[in-house]
Amino acid sequence: MIQAVIFNLEGVLVTTDHCHEQAWREMAIDNGIPFDKNTFERMRGLSRQDALEVLLSRARRRYTDAEKMVLSMRKADLYMDFISNLDTSCALPGAIESVLALRHSGIRTAVASSSQHARFILKHLGIQNLFDAVVDGNLIDKPAPNPEVFLLAAEKMKLPPKCCLAVDDNGAGIEAAHRAGMQAVGLSDAAYEPFTDYRAEDLENIDILALVHQINQGCKKE
Repeated sequence: MIQAVIFNLEGVLVTTDHCHEQAWREMAIDNGIPFDKNTFERMRGLSRQDALEVLLSRARRRYTDAEKMVLSMRKADLYMDFISNLDTSCALPGAIESVLALRHSGIRTAVASSSQHARFILKHLGIQNLFDAVVDGNLIDKPAPNPEVFLLAAEKMKLPPKCCLAVDDNGAGIEAAHRAGMQAVGLSDAAYEPFTDYRAEDLENIDILALVHQINQGCKKE
């Protein structure tokens, strides 16, 4: 029986891509480095240090390791400035409605994210109190597809993994949920991943509560 739904944050409940892009763009302009959409697309999904190397590959000079550290910290500061302007209106369509529907029906909810800023983002969205557990990048050692983030979320809710349904928009996250022993809803590109059990474009196009009831009805029949 599904007793909880565990959501990834980025791409599922909110997107801060625009905040990352603004931060990189501002830093590039300050340092006279060309920056465009294609450059940002190459940086998406990379660690901050790897993304910085992509940006600096367009610079007119070489940067020392000390200079790279300064630039990396500057980018982090700019990103924090931008995400501090987030509010409830920045939640993705269907996100808050899905979480509220689950909670009103007694289904627990959690966030499992590799972002070190997950709690900060949830606070500015004004929805931090809608989750029974939040696991972020500060609490895990191994990113997806390692199942650690989902296992820890289930542990914090004192539930066995098989009683949790995961929702993710990333293939690695779907695999992590599968390896944790959970069924998974794949959103966006993750809908086509081999480990995906249920598929939708986004939370606006799937009734998560109805899906939970459907799964639990199937369990009762078995």
